[in-house]
Amino acid sequence: MLWEKNQKKEVFFTEEAADKQLLAAIEKELNSQKYQTFSNLCKQALWQFLYVSSPTELAQSASNFQHLEHRIYEKLTQHFSELEKKFAASQLNESNQRSQLNDLKKHLSQMNQQLAQIQFNFDDKFLEALQAFKTELPKIEAAINQIEVPILKTTQEQELTPTKPTEAEADLSVEESTIESDPLLQRLSSLIEDF
Repeated sequence: MLWEKNQKKEVFFTEEAADKQLLAAIEKELNSQKYQTFSNLCKQALWQFLYVSSPTELAQSASNFQHLEHRIYEKLTQHFSELEKKFAASQLNESNQRSQLNDLKKHLSQMNQQLAQIQFNFDDKFLEALQAFKTELPKIEAAINQIEVPILKTTQEQELTPTKPTEAEADLSVEESTIESDPLLQRLSSLIEDF
């Protein structure tokens, strides 16, 4: 005999959805109290699966199997559909990002061209202004020299002639002496000067 008496076999369940669903079905069957233990349930399931005796049981087993296949197919189809949607959304997002990047590159290129044009225009205007200044500088120097000569002559003449106080200057000195003596007038005179 292949198995000894009271030989135990273990069944392992993972965290996958199919195993969780199977565990839920097992608990439901055990709660209905058709089977006293998990061992009895497994034996009955294996018996039905491996040793189907009548054609009706075979048809029922095939029907259950087809139903299970159909449910698995629906779940897989739904899962693939969700994956396709996510993939399409990521492709669209990636396409939008590429488009935005290309737009930014074009805009940056245009700005570089505009900056180069502005720099060229600035350099051109600066050179024109420098040339104009160079041509005007000798004329300005000549005009300044012509103005300096009369100013120097009048300054030298004033230094040579003795200065006499004018009547207005004499009146101011008299007024200053009277203002110095009256403090009220001193305060008012500062306000008048400010005004």
